[in-house]
Amino acid sequence: MSERPLTVAVDASPLIGLAKIRRLRLLARLYPIVIIPPAVYEDVVVRGAGRAGANAVRRAVREGWIRIVAPADSTRVPPSLQGTGEGEVIALMLCGQADVAIVDDRKARHLCDALGIRHISTGLVLKDAASLGLIRDLAKTLDRLQERGFGIFERELLLKDAE
Repeated sequence: MSERPLTVAVDASPLIGLAKIRRLRLLARLYPIVIIPPAVYEDVVVRGAGRAGANAVRRAVREGWIRIVAPADSTRVPPSLQGTGEGEVIALMLCGQADVAIVDDRKARHLCDALGIRHISTGLVLKDAASLGLIRDLAKTLDRLQERGFGIFERELLLKDAE
């Protein structure tokens, strides 16, 4: 019996951040299956029309390398995150529809920890890309992301570990 390919469920913030630095496609290069819940699509593409990430995410969905997947059981969305992309990403994880959540929101990360959900940040996505040679300079890439208003909470740790 073969294992199924790794599936990542991505929240809005990582999509927007990666799109701001023109690195959204790293997700497709790093992970076999990339999914987003409907609330994330709504946040980034519909409500975010004309803003960073909207066109890139719409294009990725149209091209098929990002799939929109609703949680199999909407009651699995934590009450404190009802109606949010983070909540639906966590529900996808709780329903077994994804293997890793990519989230940056502090509240969502803490909830993932409390629920035993495997998660990574945008910074760790970039670190993995750098370790595979998909980006040349992790520090410069993190700088570009921060210059565009994106906070990297674990910057020093990422750079220390990359040495």
